[in-house]
Amino acid sequence: MSRAIKTHSGFLVLVDISGYTRFIMAHKLDVIPALKRRNERVTEEHAEAIISILLETVIDDLDDILVVNKLEGDAALFYALYDDPAAFAPELVTRLRRTFDAFNSKVENLRECDGCLCEACCKRGALRIKIVAHVGEFLIKPVARFDELAGESVIFAHRLLKNDIPSKEYLVVTQAMVDLVPDLDGFHAHEQRVDDFGHVPLRVFYPTEPAVVVRRLPLPWPWQTWRMARFFATPRSRGLLEAERRVVTSG
Repeated sequence: MSRAIKTHSGFLVLVDISGYTRFIMAHKLDVIPALKRRNERVTEEHAEAIISILLETVIDDLDDILVVNKLEGDAALFYALYDDPAAFAPELVTRLRRTFDAFNSKVENLRECDGCLCEACCKRGALRIKIVAHVGEFLIKPVARFDELAGESVIFAHRLLKNDIPSKEYLVVTQAMVDLVPDLDGFHAHEQRVDDFGHVPLRVFYPTEPAVVVRRLPLPWPWQTWRMARFFATPRSRGLLEAERRVVTSG
């Protein structure tokens, strides 16, 4: 059975973990000799595992209303097709606002990290998420057994992640979303210049600053270290996560 390329009108959502580059490279930036002697391999492995766990948390929180299309480094691309966009849009905005709580709660509750002194585990509390929501037309084209999203709306949504919004944690919605949800309580007006699209009006929601804090010394207790070692013994990576999700989707 052939799978043709089709144009659809629907919703696009990008969830990006902010602070990822500094997080993953933290062990290379420290100048304290004692910190530099930490095992770089452990830091990188734990950072990869933590990012994968947090991305999975976001996916689990949204996969009953959105389809995860693919992982893009430290971000996830979702989409949704609905017969009644005006009815779905308010529900989507409400759910996206709640996603901050799910993400921050997971960061705070990764207690296994408290048994580790690597930079990734100690500084996980600095991670936040940025969310972009847009509605428009896009192509869904089959590539092997999977679907690829393409088109101007997809490009536009991705470019919105590069902005001058003065925060590393926010939900930004486009004017097309505002047209479907005119009553956006708690959102602030923002104008952004976007390459090839000019100046575009946006609305931005800034969630309440979470209680998550960067972990400090003292040294972990032996039982914390044992728990941490068991936790990270299970392989976790974005590659494994995406492979698992593709099996679920294609099945």
